[in-house]
Amino acid sequence: MRVVTKTGLHLTLGKKVRATLRGEKYQVALRGWVENEYLIVDYPQFQGDFVKIAPLTGCSLSFTSDGTYFDFKTLVLYSTAQPIRLMVLEYPKSFTTYQLRKNNRHKANFPFKFSLEGGSTEPMFNGTIRDLSLSGALITHSQKLTKGDFIHLTVNLTFGELSNLKAQVRNVRRNPGSKRELFVTGLEFAKPNRDQDRILREFMGTRMGERRRSDRPRAPK
Repeated sequence: MRVVTKTGLHLTLGKKVRATLRGEKYQVALRGWVENEYLIVDYPQFQGDFVKIAPLTGCSLSFTSDGTYFDFKTLVLYSTAQPIRLMVLEYPKSFTTYQLRKNNRHKANFPFKFSLEGGSTEPMFNGTIRDLSLSGALITHSQKLTKGDFIHLTVNLTFGELSNLKAQVRNVRRNPGSKRELFVTGLEFAKPNRDQDRILREFMGTRMGERRRSDRPRAPK
């Protein structure tokens, strides 16, 4: 389960993260946290042996989540060996992020239709677009797809209908949150034509404007 903290830090139980201590890098898993107090991670090992880490040793953690790279500095508060070896870290006061995706994605909830390339030219299956960018989309659906498949999707957006937009399946996983749309699939658009690109860009521009307005601090009453 992923949690987005009040400061925007993404934390997921069991997530593998990279810990850097005294210039050496180790892969550990996040085992727990209390926001604004501490983080708990695996005690680092090297070739099967536990590394000696003194309290107040400087440490940095880095990981990616939803296309964003997170990095922050912290301190080792103490370690425990019972019942398993864990390391307790100071909760970060700040962190830096970098977007790894070529294009920002925006949350969406649009029903759409799609057909498989090589099949009927008419849309045959239904799904829902969950997020959307200039280069791709995340969809949920019931028809099973395979990585590498090409589909053609049609969806109505604010600035017109995206019709017969070709996309390639990049990844597929089960959707535990729905009994109707059993799959979650990442798509990469395959060279949208001029009209398709225009509609996508106008939609993205509107969403960016809405986000900027929502991020503005409100004037005091």
